This record gives sequence, C-alpha cells and structure tokens, in this order.
Amino acid sequence: MIDSEKKLAEKLFAVFEKLRDGEFPESGTAKMLREKNSDFFRGRAEEEFAELRGVVDGSHRHSDDFEKDFVLESSQTFYWFALAAIVKKKSFTEFLADSASEISRLEKIHAENKIPLAEIFEKDLRECREKGYL
Repeated sequence: MIDSEKKLAEKLFAVFEKLRDGEFPESGTAKMLREKNSDFFRGRAEEEFAELRGVVDGSHRHSDDFEKDFVLESSQTFYWFALAAIVKKKSFTEFLADSASEISRLEKIHAENKIPLAEIFEKDLRECREKGYL
C-alpha cells in the first residue's frame, strides 16, 4: 500500500477498534466482534474476495455499475480481514504484517482494474462519518 492508502486504511482500522472496544455497542459490527472469532471473519473475507473476483469476471453483480460493485466487494473483503485482526486485538502494524498476502491480492486486483485502493477506504470512512463513528 502506498502511504496515502495506508493512512486511510489505518484510520478505518481505528474506527473498527472503537467498535470492538464498545464505543458504539448498538453497531452490528460491535456485536459481531463480541460474538464471533477470527476464523469466522477470515472465512467471510475469503467469500467476499471470491465475490470480488466474480465482479471482475462478470459472474457476480449487484448492479449494472461495475465500479460500484467492485468497490463494494473490495470494501467488504478489507472489512472482514480487518475484523479478523481486530477481534484478536492486533495492532494495525500487526494486521498489515499478518495479512500481507491478502492485502497484496487486493492491491493486485485493484491495479489490474485501474481502481485505486484508496476508493474503498474513502467510501467506508464517509459511511463511518454518516453513522457518527468519526
């Protein structure tokens, strides 16, 4: 990840940590972080990555907008991988190290489709602001 993407990802990761730590107990993410384990989150991340590949090959769609579907599935992939680390109380730095191959796959598919990785972080941070998490 380039530095600007890493800063956005770290900010998003920090929001997820706040959810884990109980600042917004009504959040669905906060509830999952209390009830699920890392294996559950990693499994969900792999499912979302498969859906992302499906968007690319045309076998998975939510809309007629390729970029919108691509960003959605990519965002979900990052979300679930991040939660797998957060539930284990890993730091952002540990997450980057432990998830290097997964992040590399995301970077590669973004580069191949000429959609900046930063788009997923910006979208998710906007949504976090709308929900009052930032």
